[in-house]
Amino acid sequence: MNTANIFISAMAISQFIFLAIHFGLQYRNQIGRLVAAFCVCAIAYLVHDSLSHGNSIWVHLTLEVLSALAPFLLWLVAYLLFVDDRRTPVIAILSITLCLVLEVAGELSFSIISWQQPSHLYDRLVSLLPQMILLVFSLHAIGLVARGYKADLLEERRKFRVAFIAGLSVVIAIIVSGNMLDNILSDGLPGSGDLYDILVSICLFSVILFFNLLSIQASKGANQLLALKPATSSSQDTVDQAPERRDQDARYVAMIEKAMSEEKLYEEPGLTLADLARHVGIMEYKARRIINQSMQYKNFNQFLNSYRINAACELIKTTHHPVSRIAMDVGYSSLSVFNRAFKDLMKQTPSEYRKAHQ
Repeated sequence: MNTANIFISAMAISQFIFLAIHFGLQYRNQIGRLVAAFCVCAIAYLVHDSLSHGNSIWVHLTLEVLSALAPFLLWLVAYLLFVDDRRTPVIAILSITLCLVLEVAGELSFSIISWQQPSHLYDRLVSLLPQMILLVFSLHAIGLVARGYKADLLEERRKFRVAFIAGLSVVIAIIVSGNMLDNILSDGLPGSGDLYDILVSICLFSVILFFNLLSIQASKGANQLLALKPATSSSQDTVDQAPERRDQDARYVAMIEKAMSEEKLYEEPGLTLADLARHVGIMEYKARRIINQSMQYKNFNQFLNSYRINAACELIKTTHHPVSRIAMDVGYSSLSVFNRAFKDLMKQTPSEYRKAHQ
């Protein structure tokens, strides 16, 4: 590693250390611990990149495992922050376990038992498959940001999505894809490795510096979000509102409830927040604020499912229609989506609910 890369890596490491300390002390919860752990893993990646092959195999192995955990921890932070209807991520846990096993197997195979010549297939398996798994974690983290953006009713979280997860996920995706390319083109181009390392270090330093500045200037809403507290209006905020504002919000709530309960707008497949706002005759940002602050929903899908599932429960109790027809009647275009939403809200399947209320 040349002097320029060492200097840039050291600057990036200093930013990760600051971020780890800041989150570890400021947010003493899951998010704080996960971000601090991610920083440790990112530092391990930068340090591992500077080690020569003469170092201990166990040092290399430890840093390799920590580096591999970085995309998974980033994905886990995204999952906790931006997914409201969470389940135990069994597939993710199994995937990262497989990745770590392959990383360890590959390191041991090529170092401790290097006298044995592994097959080309084995070589590719332990080299490329872990990188592919980590790339999927990175891309899926970006997907979590984008997928829930439109339905998100929390303004601070909408801003925080792109600034926090997308930026870091892109960095990890660059790192993982670069490692994959290095494994595919094992000989590489003369001098290309140092140039790539410098670019990655610059990218890491720039993103983490930006995020450190952002976290220092975080607003009250952003701090509530990172602290995993409900980011809704406080009672003091409600008291401080002008009477005209409260009356206007109450009218908007009544208009929204009428559209959903009496006019049954929820029956429209693919209904969006923009559609609801247009139907009621208010701006979309106002509809978002009203549903979040006055009606206490975090995202539009939760709000919409509450009306649809309540209507479905009534139809299940009072009719003998098949569950598939009821799902379509209340606005779902997919039976699997309906079954999942029903079980999330009612803690039982539609069939079990029907048996219990016959």
